[in-house]
Amino acid sequence: MLTKPMYAFVFALTLGAHSQAQAVDFSEADALFAQRAQSRQKVQAARAAYQGLAAQSAKGSTDLIRATEYIARSYLYELNAYLDINVPAQKKERKALAADCWRKALETINPANLGFQSPVYWYFRANCISREAEVSTALERLTNLSKLTESFDKGLAAPGGDIYEGGGVKRVKAAVKANPEAKGIPGGLYNPEEALKLIDSAIESDAYPDNAPGNLFCENYRRKVDVLIELKRTSEAKALAQQTVDDFTAYMAEELVPEFIKPETTLCIKETKEILNSL
Repeated sequence: MLTKPMYAFVFALTLGAHSQAQAVDFSEADALFAQRAQSRQKVQAARAAYQGLAAQSAKGSTDLIRATEYIARSYLYELNAYLDINVPAQKKERKALAADCWRKALETINPANLGFQSPVYWYFRANCISREAEVSTALERLTNLSKLTESFDKGLAAPGGDIYEGGGVKRVKAAVKANPEAKGIPGGLYNPEEALKLIDSAIESDAYPDNAPGNLFCENYRRKVDVLIELKRTSEAKALAQQTVDDFTAYMAEELVPEFIKPETTLCIKETKEILNSL
């Protein structure tokens, strides 16, 4: 999946992502976040640190966007790594975390408050709304549907929104459109054929500044596996799942995955193995 000419670029990105000088000191919060795979407490401590930095940051500043971005990352990592969707009590916690993410934490960089459009806001808003929808009733999903579709539309229209986080808005939209639970939702939301086009486009995304290209996000390939399964293309799904596990295991060993998504990549490899074993 990863071509040779990209190796030097990826290495530089791995070393330099988010390393630009900041007016606010992120070193302590970043150190805590780097340990998020160690325990849930580390994730929560990192989030508290970033919340403190957000409170110190000037309105509309890059520091505010940076702090809020990592608050959102902490929410998503906590619910994905430490809360099981199949355990009722943890399911409630997942819903609460996802709701806090988009209803509260991200509001500081809502364009109305920020003063301009940031792809960070729309991507994480779409992601957190979709995560809440996973553990919501049909009525609750319908209630938030307009907010989700708004996040897709405005996210893709925002400067850099089509490539931020490896085509992240496209990835989330593809996941929603290929979800069989979307079949009963009005407006043609369920459309796995369109989902396949979206996820392929996400994989081909160029890198957003201080971010990474779409082919370095394991989640893009894992989501494509889901889409292929929904399209009943099981043999292709199985082959892609195996390739994804093999490739990203190698990328991690060769230090080709940027630091800021390494724990997420480890989770993705684990989840893809589980899908592969079920096929």
